[in-house]
Amino acid sequence: MIRPGRALACALLAAVLLPGVTATVLSDPAHAGAAGVVEEQVLAARVTAEPPPLPKVTKGCVGPSPTVAETPPWAVRRMVPSAVWPLTRGDGVVVAVIDSGVSAGATGLSGALRNGTDVTSSGRADRDCVGRGTALAGIVAARPITGSGFVGVAPGATIVPIRVVNNKGEVPDGALAAGIRAATAAKADVILIGFGTETPTADLRRAVREAISRDIVLVASISAEKATGTQSPAPWYPASDPDVLAVGGFDLTGVPTEQVAPEAGVDLLAPGAAAVSLAPKGPGHYSVTGPAVAAAHAAGAAALVRAYYPNLSQAEVRHRLELAAEHPLGTWPVSPVGYGTLDLYKAITAVELREATLPTQAPVTPVLPAVPPIDARNVIAAVVAVGVIGLAGIAHLSMVTVRRGRRRRWRA
Repeated sequence: MIRPGRALACALLAAVLLPGVTATVLSDPAHAGAAGVVEEQVLAARVTAEPPPLPKVTKGCVGPSPTVAETPPWAVRRMVPSAVWPLTRGDGVVVAVIDSGVSAGATGLSGALRNGTDVTSSGRADRDCVGRGTALAGIVAARPITGSGFVGVAPGATIVPIRVVNNKGEVPDGALAAGIRAATAAKADVILIGFGTETPTADLRRAVREAISRDIVLVASISAEKATGTQSPAPWYPASDPDVLAVGGFDLTGVPTEQVAPEAGVDLLAPGAAAVSLAPKGPGHYSVTGPAVAAAHAAGAAALVRAYYPNLSQAEVRHRLELAAEHPLGTWPVSPVGYGTLDLYKAITAVELREATLPTQAPVTPVLPAVPPIDARNVIAAVVAVGVIGLAGIAHLSMVTVRRGRRRRWRA
């Protein structure tokens, strides 16, 4: 039997940032008309080296990347966060990133970090040996930097790093529950969790309920485990909690990157393959892939919604993101896409968001109104009235016809 701590560690390794597809796409024709999208000709003229995948740590720590993404990555062009920045940049919103820490040495996060908590007792929360937490935080709130095409979804938000992953990439027993409580104590408005467990403890469930009761939006990634044959991976917690925004990824073609069972409770899809984010040191970037990457995009969107609609509850923020999504055909939510793909612009600007139209459960036979009984006296009166009117009309018509016939000398 796998202990909860080891199960979390295994889940963590599969959740995000494993080397994957890293093809460069210079334009996204499907969204070429969206506000803020860079012209294809400009992108084609500024082809730069592609960021390498975030390394998997075996010994030592992840270092700086040799590559700076000078052009906007596909995920940035797909979401076009700059289109809503005149309205909100996420200022005043605190996002807790529960992962491997967030490095203060990442140039793109300068001025974005607040004091955090290390629940592993193996270092500081603003240091990130693995590089995972820094990459996720960068997707949420990286600041614009001259010469870089990458920027976070909510560059005005503040990041609180909560370290629950040790230097070996493992999550100790009880660390996730302690991390959620630390984020709650830090008065986070949004909590991002990029991994999960198949065997949640009672203490972990209590920590989640405590955070939700404090009106915090919880965003968590769905399972990143690979399907075996026709068998879908077991749902992850806390993503499977109905009060947590469960996020999966889609790739450059719009196809979901994970195969999940209906009980996984997917709510939204967001960019989750071949994305780009910050290295833990310096101005460089790494390529990152996984459902945790998708969850980071959704957490940034939640930060923007909380900043622009400060009176919305955590449930209302989640539901606004769901209703604003680019919905699948038919009814929703539906596995494996939930409400559909994240639509950041609509989530901020839509005046009215409507629920799905549910199908009729069973055909309904129309019921005609009852016909009142016929009164014979009414029928006779109606017939007499019609007859009188008819005779009067015929007499009038005959008189007119005779007069005209006489003038024109008609003969019988």
